[in-house]
Amino acid sequence: MRGNPIRKPALFIVLGGIAIVVGLLCWYFLSGRGGDRFETPGVRTNVLLVAVSDRRVIDPLIVLSVGAGADDVFLFVPADLRIKLPDGTFARLGDTYEPDRMEGIRGRIASALGIDLPYYIAVDEPAFRGLIDGIGGLTLEVEDEVVYIDPESDPPAEIHVRPGEQRLDGATTLAYLRGHSDAGRVARSQVLLGAILAQGFVTRDSRSVARTVREMRGEIETNMPYSDLYALAASFRELDPGGLRTPTLPGERVAIDGVIYVQPRVVEAERIVASSLKGLELLTPSEVNVAVFNGNGIRLMATRTADYLKARGFMVTRIGNADTFSYDTSYIVVLTDEEKAWVLRDALPSPVKIVFPDSFSDHYEALKDLIPIGTDLILIAGAGLEIEE
Repeated sequence: MRGNPIRKPALFIVLGGIAIVVGLLCWYFLSGRGGDRFETPGVRTNVLLVAVSDRRVIDPLIVLSVGAGADDVFLFVPADLRIKLPDGTFARLGDTYEPDRMEGIRGRIASALGIDLPYYIAVDEPAFRGLIDGIGGLTLEVEDEVVYIDPESDPPAEIHVRPGEQRLDGATTLAYLRGHSDAGRVARSQVLLGAILAQGFVTRDSRSVARTVREMRGEIETNMPYSDLYALAASFRELDPGGLRTPTLPGERVAIDGVIYVQPRVVEAERIVASSLKGLELLTPSEVNVAVFNGNGIRLMATRTADYLKARGFMVTRIGNADTFSYDTSYIVVLTDEEKAWVLRDALPSPVKIVFPDSFSDHYEALKDLIPIGTDLILIAGAGLEIEE
């Protein structure tokens, strides 16, 4: 009993200290000071940003990639992207919101792009309007008049956003995003993204940003913890809106069975995803110098092949006829870097063999005097190479 008068105050002090530490930790994380808690050191973390209307995703979707000591990237993905469903049928990505909502959209876009996409944030139209109105509206430089018509509203709505500097409230900003103009929707979305970041985050203090997150928390659909939303929003205050990286997933609009899709250009899309979302430094076609030779005898084969490659960014150093027109397949002869051969192979629409001069000696010896200095690869267009005229 003699020690009790000493141990009891000590116990109270210890318990008080624990309570203070727990309180500080709760304050740390709930106030967003756990800044990069959702990021993995050395690895980019991807977050899907989506606006939803009438059970469909509004074009375009955005994959935000953050961390890994590099600039943040906002990759724009068209809602009309043609994707393959588990049952083997195809659909437009934006049309697949129901029945599994954002978890389903997240999984499908992760599969389509071949990336890890753990998080999503979705806002519906009321939440989007509330976000814009909550920051006092946006000032935008509108390039071309945007016209938005909604015949299903009561009364029918028609909103015109005029060219020039405009101050937009939430409803008009949504019309600007969803309407039609000479400037494509992706271009308008990029302008809008820059304005939201600049005026809604960069120029505001941390308390204002935190208040916006609190007010929006109940209006958004997300699988991110509350503290991570704070951390992500706080990180936007450090962005340079004028230097944003906002690539667009490459694709072409095609009509299939009466439905308009965006068909991804596979090679270019893989490169955009690898460099933007996976942090990989890849060669680009502009770094590849190719000499093209006709090896199948089809009229203008080398010229058409060269034009095809130039349109995709390759540098063509020579066009001519091969030593024979009897090549049974197409060949890439590696003169410098083998990696460049894989870049070229992936860009071609038909199978091709990659070889080296020592294993292709007879043909190489016949052509080598025709190869300009600085050429990386020889492409011999043989039988089966299908280049559209």
